[in-house]
Amino acid sequence: MYLLLIIQVVCFLIFLYNLYYFSHEDFVIVRRDIQMERIFNIAFLAGFMFLFFSRLFYVIFNPTPKFLSIIGFIAYPYFPGFSLIGGMAATALFLGLYFRAKKLPIGKMLDLFTISFLGVLPLGFLAIFAKDLGKTDLIFNILLASSFLLVVVFRKIIFKFAEIGEIKDGSCTLIFLAIFSLIYFLSKLFVNLGNFSFFETENIVLFITIFSSIVLLINHEIMDKFLEKK
Repeated sequence: MYLLLIIQVVCFLIFLYNLYYFSHEDFVIVRRDIQMERIFNIAFLAGFMFLFFSRLFYVIFNPTPKFLSIIGFIAYPYFPGFSLIGGMAATALFLGLYFRAKKLPIGKMLDLFTISFLGVLPLGFLAIFAKDLGKTDLIFNILLASSFLLVVVFRKIIFKFAEIGEIKDGSCTLIFLAIFSLIYFLSKLFVNLGNFSFFETENIVLFITIFSSIVLLINHEIMDKFLEKK
């Protein structure tokens, strides 16, 4: 019953290590004199918001009576259920607004949190796979395999491009949200080909996440450069 909680704690500790690794010597972080203590404080806030939004969206996607009470909502070890895509998208939006309000470098901070989260994502999938003794569904297994590939692609290519200025700060986060949401959406589409409903709440959220991430990415990368040239 508490195995999921243990997995979450271990994953969060690894996330904190990743965040320290990527942040403590980052040029923008050092130049802006942003202390690691402040970044860790934000990380704990982000972790809490991720749990809250993951649970909230799961309840929205699965509005059964046991989840609609306060006890049912909070006691997730007894009534498990989280929405990964809901947690990721809503937490990214929350952090973006939070960084703006605190006058922190939004794009850079989002990218650091994203690459740190991505580094622990396949481990979380793998731990849940082991917890369930491999009895996970096909969509979960596709996301598990995809997460390892995404780590390699983002760590070796996309995040490197961000570090050397080939893409702007914040684009790494938008690319990740778009690609992961698209993989999840296509997995649901092809696995449930005969019973797929675009108007299912989760599918609508996935589509909105994909569309908004792509639009923001185009505006961030292409339109800004076009306006700069003019």
